[in-house]
Amino acid sequence: MIEPSVDSLVPLRAGGDLLPLHCVHPVSGSPYCYSPMAHRLPAGRPVFGFEAPGFDGVSEPATSIQELAELHTASLRAARPHGPYQLLGWSLGGVVAYEMARLLAAAGEEVPLLVIVDAALPGTQAVPPEDQLARYFLYDFLGVTRNRAPAVDKALAGMGPEAEPAEIFAAVERDGAVPEEFDAEFLLERYALFRTHVRAMREHRLDAVHQGSAILIKATESTERLLDWSPYVSRLTEHTAPGDHHSVWHGPGLSAISAIVDQALREATPA
Repeated sequence: MIEPSVDSLVPLRAGGDLLPLHCVHPVSGSPYCYSPMAHRLPAGRPVFGFEAPGFDGVSEPATSIQELAELHTASLRAARPHGPYQLLGWSLGGVVAYEMARLLAAAGEEVPLLVIVDAALPGTQAVPPEDQLARYFLYDFLGVTRNRAPAVDKALAGMGPEAEPAEIFAAVERDGAVPEEFDAEFLLERYALFRTHVRAMREHRLDAVHQGSAILIKATESTERLLDWSPYVSRLTEHTAPGDHHSVWHGPGLSAISAIVDQALREATPA
C-alpha cells in the first residue's frame, strides 16, 4: 500500500496570505506544467502541485484514479488539516481533482472551487494497443497533439503494430526526434508511469454527482462530446480557451486560463 506524503506537494509558487490553489498532475505525473499559470496569478496566492507516486522512478505508482484521489487527499490534509480547499486539474488531473473534491465534501470539508481543465470523461475511450499507446506517450511527452509531431512520425514510419515500446523509443532517440538528453531508457521509465495512468483513467467510472460548484475550461480544438461534465456536477460553469489539449497551456490559451482561474479564485474566496 502506498503511503501518503506531504513530500508529494510541490510548491509552484510559495508565499502569500490568500487561500492556496492545489493543482493535480496530468497523466505524466508531473505538476510543473502549472508553473506558468501559477506565476500569472496575482501576488499573494500560493500555488502547490501534486506529484504522482512513481514519478521519482523509485516508488510504486497508484493503479487507479480512486487510489490517486485518496493518496492526494490524505497528503493535502496532512499539510493542511482543514479547508476550505481549492482544486484544479488538467486532463487526468481533472478527474482526480473531481474525486478529491467528493472525498473532501464527504468528510465535511468545504471545496469552494474545483477547476477541471480539458479533461475527457473517464471511460469514454478504450485503452489503445501497446504500440499506439507508446506513440501517444511520445506526443504527450513532447507536449503536442498527434498531427503536430512530424519528426516522431518520420522516425516511426514503417513500424507495425508488433513494435515494442523499447523499439519505438530507440528509433526516436536514434533519429533525433526527441531532445538528446532523453534517451530510450529514460523514455521507457517515464512510459511505465504514463501507461499505468492511462489505464487507470480509461477504466475509471464516475458513479455520483459532485454537489458543489465547478468550472470546466475546454480547449477550443478538443472533442466536445468527451467533455460533457454536466451530468456529474450540480453547479457547472463552462469556459473555453484557444488551442488544443496541449497548446492551450501556451500563448493565448495560457492567458485565458490564467484569467479565468484568477477570477474564479476571487469569486470563490473574496477578501
